[in-house]
Amino acid sequence: MSSPRCGVTVTCSRRSFVAAITVLFAAPAPATLAGQSPETRIVVLGSNGGPLLREDRSEPATLLIVDGRRYLIDCGIGTERRLLEAGIASESIGTIFLTHLHPDHDLGLADVLANDFQQRDQSAPGHTINIYGPPQTRALVDAAYQYIRIPYAILTAEGGGQRGGVPATTPFATHEISDGVVYQDDRIRVVAAENTHYALMPQGSRATMKSYSYRIETPHGVVVFTGDTGPSDAVVRLAQDADVLVSEVSDFVAVLAFVDTMAARNHWPPARRTTFKAHMTQEHLDIKDVGQMAARAHVKSVLLNHWSPADPAVHVRGVSRYFSGPVFGSADLQQYCLGDSAAGRGAPLHPCH
Repeated sequence: MSSPRCGVTVTCSRRSFVAAITVLFAAPAPATLAGQSPETRIVVLGSNGGPLLREDRSEPATLLIVDGRRYLIDCGIGTERRLLEAGIASESIGTIFLTHLHPDHDLGLADVLANDFQQRDQSAPGHTINIYGPPQTRALVDAAYQYIRIPYAILTAEGGGQRGGVPATTPFATHEISDGVVYQDDRIRVVAAENTHYALMPQGSRATMKSYSYRIETPHGVVVFTGDTGPSDAVVRLAQDADVLVSEVSDFVAVLAFVDTMAARNHWPPARRTTFKAHMTQEHLDIKDVGQMAARAHVKSVLLNHWSPADPAVHVRGVSRYFSGPVFGSADLQQYCLGDSAAGRGAPLHPCH
């Protein structure tokens, strides 16, 4: 016998509401992406460089899957939606790395943590989400949790919350990093190096505001994430002989035209226009910069990400003028693999099959 559905003409009782919420919370996690084979898989979740949001591309986020284990690098707006589209349960990701705390790299964190918090009842005992990032990451995570906590506390008061209630302090573990080895487990080793993304920032601010690049060593090869940076000798050293350089890229001709348009549209004073141009051209990487850094570091391949505003094919052709190895563009939800695959054991970077 079917039950009446809650709607405009049928009044739902408190009991049926709580029952519905209980069913929702007990629902199985989304099916996980096939990635259990011995390989390193790079899943581009967000390829768009900020600050403007775009309908067709999410902000920077990359999932690294090493022998089936998931690691998330950056968490821009749209990350949780892309994880759902990729068939990845965010609570199955035990470790998150933030390169820096600009809004296009971390404002999606609250969505991801909210889903992780909601699924705590279904997680394995002792499962903890660890978040690694520069100074102020702890304050960011604490603030994100307080944002999450209020709605869940209200839900709990109505009888639909989790077992054990809603803790007053964050259940997520935060680790603020500096240069050097920042993480190691039985799958990966992660080394961080401060880059030049904040090179023009006043020195007083740079004491507490840092931007990092990551070198992630896996059984199948080395993957280096530039994050956002300008030309950087430290990043070249970090990337030496890496199998993949996952790099931001911009076409400075298009970027400068974009800045001029923004300045005219919003009536920016000359000083603001000059400052923003300096940021975009000195604290980010042009096509030429990416190619030259990749060549100096002797990396085996380049995967371009965080690109704007030109067509990715323009970036690929441009970088290839300065770097002789394979160069790949990217779009949201594209996947690239290292290691065992249809292409053969120890295969170089290639689109996953």
